[in-house]
Order: sequence, then C-alpha cells, then structure tokens
Amino acid sequence: MFARLPGLQEIHYEPWREWFDLLQRLTDKSLRLLFESLSSDRLRRLVLFENFDQTYPASMTWGCVPVRIPSSDVSRVVANASLTLEHLSASFIVDASLFFDARELSWKWPNLTWLALTSQLLVPQQRPTELDDMLRAAAAAAMEMPNLETMEIWNGKKGLAMLFRYQRAERGPAVITLRGTWELTLRPLVIQAWDSVALRHRGQGLVIVKELLDANACVKSHGDAIRHLKLSRPVIRPVSLRQIQMEHMIRERVQS
Repeated sequence: MFARLPGLQEIHYEPWREWFDLLQRLTDKSLRLLFESLSSDRLRRLVLFENFDQTYPASMTWGCVPVRIPSSDVSRVVANASLTLEHLSASFIVDASLFFDARELSWKWPNLTWLALTSQLLVPQQRPTELDDMLRAAAAAAMEMPNLETMEIWNGKKGLAMLFRYQRAERGPAVITLRGTWELTLRPLVIQAWDSVALRHRGQGLVIVKELLDANACVKSHGDAIRHLKLSRPVIRPVSLRQIQMEHMIRERVQS
C-alpha cells in the first residue's frame, strides 16, 4: 500500500499487540514486510505505537507472554527505514537495543532530527551492563546523525516510568535528562560516549540533569508514564492517549 503512495510524508500507525504468541510471530512477519515497503524518499515522519494492557495476559487461557518481546527483524527494518527520515518514534513495537544492534557501520542519518524509542532495559537494577551497552550503542549511532536535535529512550508501564533524553545545544553544553520513578545513574563509559556526541554536534560539553518523579505521581499505565515523562514530541495521538488513561480509570472504578 505504501509503495502506491509515493508522495506520502507522514505516517502514524498504532496497532495493538497480539494476545496469542503464535499469532504475534505471524503479525511480526507482516509488520516486517509492511515496514520494508517504506521506500519513498519523501516520507519524513514515522510514528509507531504498539498498544497493550498489562492485565490482559493473565486472563488468556492460551500462550501469551506477560511482556511482549519485540522482534529483531521488525526492529532492523524500522532502523533501516529511519535512514531517510526526519522524525522517528517507535514505541514498544521495537526495542532500542535491537534498533541500535541492527546498525551497519556504513549507516548515516543525514536528515534525522528527533528519535524516540522504548527500551525494556530501562527498569530498576535489572541488567546494568546491557543498559550501558545499549546507551553506548545509541551514542555511536548519534555520531552519525549530524542534524540530531533530540534523542529520547524511555520505558513506561504500571508503577514504572523512565526517560533518557539527549538534547543538542546551539550554544553551551548539551543536556542529558534522566527523569523517572527511580534514580538512574550513568556510568563513566556511557557519559564519555555521549560527551563525544556533544562535541561532534559542536556542543560545549555535557550536563546531566536528574529529575525524580514526585512520590505522588501515580503511574497506573504506560499512558500515565507518557504524561509524567513529558516527552518532547507526541509519541502517540492525543485521542489514543486519552483512551488508554480512560480505560484504566474505568477499570479502577469498577474494581473499587
């Protein structure tokens, strides 16, 4: 379909995850073919958001993993499609670690100014070495994004929200913001990698800003996480975000 729309410049696609693991694998094959068809050089903005509900898997009587495992093939084709884009946001349908692992040494993103990805590694005290590797891989990719203004890597679900944001500065130091429900500490090699990115982008060093979400911030869903993290651009259409929040609000009222 996309191949028949050569003048298309912007796509917003918001599917739900599948609730049967075998069906999810089949859907991922279809998604791979879909994103491979994004061959138009005119496409500038791509916003992907795979919705889910954490309460659903427990009610399924057949095979359904509690947490969706993104496909490396889908992540790879989205990464490849991003090479000509100006804006890319891919939430839950790919994982940042798989996206950056797919990078080939020859890849460059000459037009990309904003990149937002989710990562399941952004959880408290789980896999610090893998998180470091992912953030360093993100920095290596950012070195090949000469016009990058903002990169955001985030995660959100019930009880959890975290954002890593790199912002380029025209004057003064670039800024890394760490905002979330726990304190995330960047280790020296990660800081060094992003300091190199700031220098490549003609910045004057790097400043790290930590913002711990207020204890009263209630994160009941990934929708609440998006609201509290204050991402720089919409990663989901406003009406879809309201629907997610309304669904959880109604469920709470029914259960209370």
